[in-house]
Amino acid sequence: MARHQYKKRPNFHVTAVQIDLDCDGFTYHKWGNPQKCRAGDWLVNNAGDTYTVEKAYFADHYQLLRPGLYEKVGAVWAEQAPQDGAIETLEGMSNYLAGDYLVYDRPSGGDAYAVNKNKFENMYELQSEPGELSDTQRDYIEQRVKPERDWFDRKARKNRVNYYLWQTLTIITAALVPVFSSVDEPNGVLIAFLGGASAIFAGFLSLFKFQENWVKYRSTCEDLKSHLAQFSVFEGAYHNKHTAFALLVENCERILGAERGQWMQRVHGVAEE
Repeated sequence: MARHQYKKRPNFHVTAVQIDLDCDGFTYHKWGNPQKCRAGDWLVNNAGDTYTVEKAYFADHYQLLRPGLYEKVGAVWAEQAPQDGAIETLEGMSNYLAGDYLVYDRPSGGDAYAVNKNKFENMYELQSEPGELSDTQRDYIEQRVKPERDWFDRKARKNRVNYYLWQTLTIITAALVPVFSSVDEPNGVLIAFLGGASAIFAGFLSLFKFQENWVKYRSTCEDLKSHLAQFSVFEGAYHNKHTAFALLVENCERILGAERGQWMQRVHGVAEE
């Protein structure tokens, strides 16, 4: 069986209370076997699943968020069971089915327990090696950075087309004015129309800033592309695999934040006008 390192997904918390009573503890039936709870152990509710956790293990692996609410910290090592069986835990024996996860607090083993396959995969994600992306990191790139990159790419293309279109129309209509004015019997209406059209087209260029937006959107798109490319091969600023992803997030959010700030300035400027 291959044992891999996992970490708890964000926002998976438990409610817990310590059984701080002067008693000999008690026995309860769970996971197909009797389980022993001692004085000082913790009674835990994990998304509706209630059980006890040995006090020393709880102190080492759980962190207080607020009174009664805790989160599990640190990594675990787990492997899928190839067949049905039972494993000894700090509380007693625990039965499991083929495909369930056998979970340990150290790579070599240590304190162990079994977790239902679906529950484990819902609560935990594979801890990636340096340079490998976790599910959360991959989601950030696929659902945050790449859609933004593609949006800027589309906007740059659209503004480039509009700039060339209206600039071409402006040049053509302006150039036709002296041409039609030089004929023997110039058509005043046509000349006026061409002159007015040229002014309107030039106004569109000035108002909608197609060239400025084209350059700005293309620059932002290429910046994001560059950072993603360097990160993918761990080159340049991303040569350190341990810090590469954090640096990618910092740089991408800085780029997107700057663009958002410029947009807000333009909106406020238009509103003031």
